[in-house]
Amino acid sequence: MEPNLILLLSTILVAAFVQRLAGFGFGLVAAPIAMTMFTPFEVSFFMAYWGISNSLPTAILTRRSIDWGLVNKILWWMILGVGLGYLGLVFLPEAIFKTLALVLCVQAFISVFWPALATRGIEWSANNRVAGTTAGVLQATTGVPGPPLIVFFNSIRVSREAFVAVFALVFLVVAGVRILVGLGFVAASPHIEAAAEMLPDRIPFYLLVGSGVSVVGVVLAQLVERYISLSVFRKIAAFLIAGSALALLVDLIGRLL
Repeated sequence: MEPNLILLLSTILVAAFVQRLAGFGFGLVAAPIAMTMFTPFEVSFFMAYWGISNSLPTAILTRRSIDWGLVNKILWWMILGVGLGYLGLVFLPEAIFKTLALVLCVQAFISVFWPALATRGIEWSANNRVAGTTAGVLQATTGVPGPPLIVFFNSIRVSREAFVAVFALVFLVVAGVRILVGLGFVAASPHIEAAAEMLPDRIPFYLLVGSGVSVVGVVLAQLVERYISLSVFRKIAAFLIAGSALALLVDLIGRLL
């Protein structure tokens, strides 16, 4: 098996594990590594499937904790943001989105150890419309939608289980929308050369193995959830995010040199 593929699958497994236990982190851990191997559009294409494989079992396991009022407050704005994000992916240079993913990872790392510092200057994103739209744009372009949503959720103070449940359901629906967009590009590819050039190679292979590993990560996390301290695990997750960000930084520097 190719070393890059082993790294990618290991990252997806860990990312799914982190997301189930901490309620965030799938994109923060998986997307930076994926961006060292694929373009941002290709990462967005794959992450929609890998993410839905992560969100679906989590949404089922936490369904009794879903706050439907919160879901309605952010879901439709996220879908709007996804549409805007795909416009950016089509027309803007990919280096912008890789750099943005790197910045978001740094912000997430800081938020674990110095939460007040991480949210300084972005308190405005606590508004559900702003948080949802911004998260949708980030979801489509970087696979890392969490920071504005975390600011919003912190402003209303929900329980950990409700936080995980609402995140899972919202990401599940948004992933479905992103899959439809991706299928639109697939359908257009025989007729539009630009659409064909944006699509990744070996689509069925990466979709199947990535999605399968994502489900395994959720199941493993469910088995050990009761034995793990959330506060300790969030710190572990922060260092995993930092490792992914470092890999993306090295990749960005290598492409510039």
